[in-house]
Amino acid sequence: MAKLHHLAENVYGVTNLFHPAGSVNAGFLITEEFIVHVDAGMTVNEGEYLVKTSTEKFGKKPKEIWLVLTHNHSDHIFGMGVFKKVDAKVIAHKWVHDFLLHRTLPFFRPVKDTYKAFIVKMTTTKTRSRKQVEEILGDVKLSLPDEIFEEDFSLKIDGEDSLELIHTPGHVPGEISVYHPTSQTLFAGDTIYEGMPLTTRFGGPKQWKQWIKSLERLQQLGIRKILPGHGNICDKEEIQRNIEYLERLLAKH
Repeated sequence: MAKLHHLAENVYGVTNLFHPAGSVNAGFLITEEFIVHVDAGMTVNEGEYLVKTSTEKFGKKPKEIWLVLTHNHSDHIFGMGVFKKVDAKVIAHKWVHDFLLHRTLPFFRPVKDTYKAFIVKMTTTKTRSRKQVEEILGDVKLSLPDEIFEEDFSLKIDGEDSLELIHTPGHVPGEISVYHPTSQTLFAGDTIYEGMPLTTRFGGPKQWKQWIKSLERLQQLGIRKILPGHGNICDKEEIQRNIEYLERLLAKH
């Protein structure tokens, strides 16, 4: 069951969202006029939970809702359709946009139209039927981001307050981390894993070296709390554990 955490004033993390092999996290912050979400969860039900929770915390109708995606994987984007129903503006790295438009065999349909079927097939097991997976995920509807960027991007929210969207490739090429300087909170996506092995199967030594550089960039930030993509809320020391994990992996190759 999802758990809501108060990370700082008007800044929240949500842990223990559904993942077929564990759990995944998402977060949001509220300002005087806006609600900004980071990642959408993997199911429609949990996307609805995220929107409902943030709007209840906001207490009135926001001027606008934004959804920032840290990367393209299903456990971070499948709740997107819920946000589009409330006219949220979706922001992501260009790589996410290109991934969703990529056409695949056998019918050369774009990934945004075939991704759910692929995930259902991949996560169907002896103990979890295809029908059960379909029901858990819900009526997933994916769309292209409304705004894309390629390098670091500063998202202005209220007055001088901002979110820094930092390109941190390694897990995947389009991975980003979202930093809120005011509260010194980092929404790390899958750039940082807490208390568990990193998911490195989407790359090799070249990408792992790049990942270390991304983590070293994050070490330069003033950080009080980190919401990783997977695991518990943690502090800055977890970055070094992630670096050392990758260094050990590289030493074996």
